[in-house]
Amino acid sequence: MSLDVVSLGELLVEFVRRERDVMHTVPGDYVGPFPSGAPAITIDSCARLGLRSGFIGVVGADDFGEMLALKLKSDGVDTSRIRVDEGSATAMAFVAYRSDGSRRFVFTLKSSASARLSLVDVDPEYVAKARVLHISGSTMYISKSSREACMRAVEVVKGSNTIITLDPNIRLELESLERIREVMREVIRHVNILLVGEDELLMITGVNDISLAIRRAFEWGLDMEMVVVKRGRRGSLAVTSHGEAVEVPAFPVREVDPTGAGDVFNAAFIYGVLKNWKLDKILLFANAAGAIKVGKVGPMEGPKSYNEVVEFIKEKGYTF
Repeated sequence: MSLDVVSLGELLVEFVRRERDVMHTVPGDYVGPFPSGAPAITIDSCARLGLRSGFIGVVGADDFGEMLALKLKSDGVDTSRIRVDEGSATAMAFVAYRSDGSRRFVFTLKSSASARLSLVDVDPEYVAKARVLHISGSTMYISKSSREACMRAVEVVKGSNTIITLDPNIRLELESLERIREVMREVIRHVNILLVGEDELLMITGVNDISLAIRRAFEWGLDMEMVVVKRGRRGSLAVTSHGEAVEVPAFPVREVDPTGAGDVFNAAFIYGVLKNWKLDKILLFANAAGAIKVGKVGPMEGPKSYNEVVEFIKEKGYTF
């Protein structure tokens, strides 16, 4: 079976503080568990949009692992490469929101089943079937073996027609900024499309000007074709290696739960790339998908279909 998109990495369940501005240091209520994990959110969204999608990951032999595998499978993801590890527990994340929208995380990732992802999980034949390989930086901060698994997947498709996409997805709770910069420099060399938050790109490159940061990303990426900057309420910007720059504003929506919006954006952008759409259409579609996610509770609860995104765009007064 050929696949449109393959990703690999962490699978986790998320518990969210019921009230804002209540941090993890005091007793209080959480809601959840919600299926989560940055690369898993992206691949689940790819499947919901109609792309043939597969995922490589590890869960524990517990209820949370079962829930995650069932969620992905029910949304159309090929889960045949999700391994159950009897000796570890499925990863968890606890999230607290502040009123300004910032978040505070507590992860169990480094001691979880997700940290057991390794080279043995990466079947070259399976990865090579994909038109797109999507990597999340967060996976590379969990453990040495998970980082090696990501680099192995990259090596398998490097030099082929497979498009390599990367979201750096910085998590300072998992790794120091200095080490994150080292890891990102290594993988960006092989990436074709960088999907990155504006603040994250500035952090990785160590500069305070977005134009300079984009230029530096192209300098690092020997095969870089495009840098896509996610700007939240200010929309998104894409710059190609040929100098084309396109910026599309965001859709104003009431924010309910922003976690996962960037990962859903990634999936919608990948969809547009595989459909060979023009850049402005891709950004419009990706912005809309991310906006839909922001209005729903749960990191993996983005748009349920391609049609939902298109209807949302038309409702906002755009032609599509």
